[in-house]
Amino acid sequence: MHWSQYNTLFHTERLGHYCYNALSNTLIELDEAHYGLLEGCREGQSAPGAVEDGFLGLLREKHVLVQAGEEEDVLLVRRHRRRATCFDASTLGLTICPTLRCNFRCPYCFEASQQDGGFMSAATQDRLVEWVAEQEDARSLSVAWYGGEPLLAFDTVCSLTERLRALGLAYAKASMVTNGYLLDGAKIARLGELGIASVQITLDGPREVHDARRVLADGGPTFDRILGNVTALTDSGWDGRCDIRVNVDKRNLDGFLTLRAELLHRFEGKKLSVYPGHVDVLGDQAYDGCSCLATDEWAAFALELARRHWVFTRGGLHPADGADGTCVATRRQGFVVGPEGELYKCWTDVGRPSMMVGSIHAGETITDPVLVARYATGVDPYSDPRCRVCAVLPICGGGCAHRRLLAKYEGREDVDSCSLYRTRLQDCLESYIRVKRSRETCAALLRPGTTAEERPAWRVISPAPEQPPAPQGGARRQAPRTTTRTAKEEPCHKKR
Repeated sequence: MHWSQYNTLFHTERLGHYCYNALSNTLIELDEAHYGLLEGCREGQSAPGAVEDGFLGLLREKHVLVQAGEEEDVLLVRRHRRRATCFDASTLGLTICPTLRCNFRCPYCFEASQQDGGFMSAATQDRLVEWVAEQEDARSLSVAWYGGEPLLAFDTVCSLTERLRALGLAYAKASMVTNGYLLDGAKIARLGELGIASVQITLDGPREVHDARRVLADGGPTFDRILGNVTALTDSGWDGRCDIRVNVDKRNLDGFLTLRAELLHRFEGKKLSVYPGHVDVLGDQAYDGCSCLATDEWAAFALELARRHWVFTRGGLHPADGADGTCVATRRQGFVVGPEGELYKCWTDVGRPSMMVGSIHAGETITDPVLVARYATGVDPYSDPRCRVCAVLPICGGGCAHRRLLAKYEGREDVDSCSLYRTRLQDCLESYIRVKRSRETCAALLRPGTTAEERPAWRVISPAPEQPPAPQGGARRQAPRTTTRTAKEEPCHKKR
């Protein structure tokens, strides 16, 4: 038995002693004696035989202590599962762009060059329905509406939804990404019948901040109208969830908490969440890339929100369990469909002819099998020597496939695909422990007559089923997001 390379052993004066293992995604709280035993194991000493069997059994079960080849076998199983997910054809995941045209001119938008795009024609709509029907192995269909601004083509959203649902596939709840400016009462009234269960809308700060960033094509303001539409949405009979995304960079960092507090107060008791999104232009937009937060700066921002304000970025503090690094880009039956029927593998590729993998109008749908293969297997982290020796691979899953592709095949040395856990894992875990301790203290205070229990010599304290909600009135907080993503996802540097 030897010490796993995926262990993180740490202690602080205030929080105590802990051991975390990324292979099992388990955090164990220890007393000083048991911590000392693990320090010895880390330094190469033999596993202590005099310790109670339960503790040693736990260390074996959670891969803290492993046999030769055990870690390689676990990773082999995960790699097999990743490939099975990538090549599964039973679920067709489509992100449909009925138009790439947009009524906004946001400076950081990665689609800034696609402002004059057309709308999906009737012939392309007919062919899209036929093409979906031709996918004989598909048993279910997942749809996300995207653009451009999809509400500019709302009639297409309505007609395609009706026709796609009539095909007989299991139709998962759909989602929509919109700037919210055109989301009037008539459209809100139809969301339910369209099966749209979640709507993402962006507000980039209080009015004066937002209106300096997210402007109409003629430069006009948008904040008041969007807020009015969000109010109409949450006051309607629609039973879905509204997610307010705040695109954060150095220019509007200070306004996030102000806007969040205002929105949660205004929409108390509604199905609405407010979360920060990372603006990352990847250096190919006109927007000043120096305004973007670097990976470590973003991590520091996220940790500060959690420590001081009990506000959590999507994904929470604790690593997600079972990360496999798959997304719509890596999956055989995951596509982004453009308004001319062109097919892409990643949301970020939309509108770029060089990143097309095919077309629904082509005799052979896939016209660039090399790009498909690069996304599916070429950026597989389990084949990357650097990832294979990384202590957080089991909880990272390799990070963003698009960024890995840029780095590997386009020589983009400036592109970092790693998760914040690579450099800030212990910080995240410590913040998680603080929140968990606070919850336990509050729970004890709410039980009259209880006294503080003596802490055991060791106990497993994670993973928890969900991240603790921040105290924000009656509003429901967005559930933590797993690392495994679907066609309803958003890319890490998405324009919205």
